[in-house]
Amino acid sequence: MQPYDLQKMQELLHDFYNLTKIKICIYDNAENELCYYPEKLTDFCRCLRADEVMDARCKECDRLAFAACKKTHRRHVYTCHAGLLECFSPILYNDNIIGYIVIGQIKASEHADFSTIAMRFPEQRREELRENFNRLPSAGMDKINSAIHILDACAGYEYLKNLISAAESKIDATIGAYINEHLADDLSVQALCSRFRISRSEMYSIFKEYFNSSVADFVKNRRLNRACALLRETELPVNKIAEQCGIPDYNYFSKTFKKYCGMSPREFRKK
Repeated sequence: MQPYDLQKMQELLHDFYNLTKIKICIYDNAENELCYYPEKLTDFCRCLRADEVMDARCKECDRLAFAACKKTHRRHVYTCHAGLLECFSPILYNDNIIGYIVIGQIKASEHADFSTIAMRFPEQRREELRENFNRLPSAGMDKINSAIHILDACAGYEYLKNLISAAESKIDATIGAYINEHLADDLSVQALCSRFRISRSEMYSIFKEYFNSSVADFVKNRRLNRACALLRETELPVNKIAEQCGIPDYNYFSKTFKKYCGMSPREFRKK
């Protein structure tokens, strides 16, 4: 299951960029890039990554930042090899990392001076890099922390919403499978509601929508279908079959079975 609605996340990043002018990326927990905005690298980073050695250093910075987040489950803020401020923040759900928010390609201050880092770069690229560096956006830690807090909440909300949606889309199969596996147990509406932590009205709605049946009729039919199978395929005594199918009262079982199949359990077995 895809943990995020990527279209909505992309729209969120677009709106957020319009407010902050900060490039933001969302990664999954396997460190795969899911969405980002703006879609292009800044001119500075594009120029930097055109150099094979510089590109390798950029990737190594990313690798170390992911590793730090994974180890500590905490935000990792650092200055990359090119002098830019980067922030990697894990998105946590039940203390598990479900993704990462990455903010970067920004100067730590609008007064950052390229001359202090110029010697790190190939001489033939310095002038172009200087021009692009001066055009980079800047952001202090207060702004970055605020951005991370808001995006973390939004990403966590999208993840949880998708989990709930996925669970709801499978609830009919889950309940049906549970009933099949627990025919000898208490399968009253109250017991099922307690097991699946939903209200009686929700349970009734699920059975009406997915099974076109009441809860009681659905359970009874499943139990009697199982009884038919056991009568055909085993030599178990009828009273034992009744118990295994959740209808331990032999007389009630026989009466219900005859109404369902048009004959008694013993007659059904002999046919």
